Amino acid sequence: MLKSLLAPKIKSILDEAIAAELYAGHLYRHIANQLQRLGYFGTQKFFLAESANEASHYQTIADFMNDCGDVAAVPAIEAMDEPIGDLRDAIETAYETELQLRNDYNRWHSACGDDAVTAQFLLQFLEIQRKSVGEFGDLISRLDLAKDDRAAILMIDNELGSR
Repeated sequence: MLKSLLAPKIKSILDEAIAAELYAGHLYRHIANQLQRLGYFGTQKFFLAESANEASHYQTIADFMNDCGDVAAVPAIEAMDEPIGDLRDAIETAYETELQLRNDYNRWHSACGDDAVTAQFLLQFLEIQRKSVGEFGDLISRLDLAKDDRAAILMIDNELGSR
């Protein structure tokens, strides 16, 4: 059996990252289901793609752990019951989730200490989170411009489905 190259602290950090990515993916699938029920089919498609991206992030971390002679834990993910009442609820929930992931990755990166390999590996996720926070922030700004104009909101929904 191979010896893990990951210190216990680093393995714990990566297991936390895996749990956070799986949670986000699960949340985005839940949001997609809520949006379908509300008739926001473009944004439903967008959130299904976001969920798939989170699963890809999970796999990237799991592969890194395997390359380091370890195995990623696969945690149980709690059932989602957060109600999504409209497009703004969905986008604001995603913004807060991505901001939390950004803050977590920043903390995890800092906690790597002298493990330069893992610190370097985590930088890609900091960049992903920077872009995601910006993207969802831009969507909130567009919703602010749309106010209660249903046609403008449906246009945003349609555009999100085309991404």
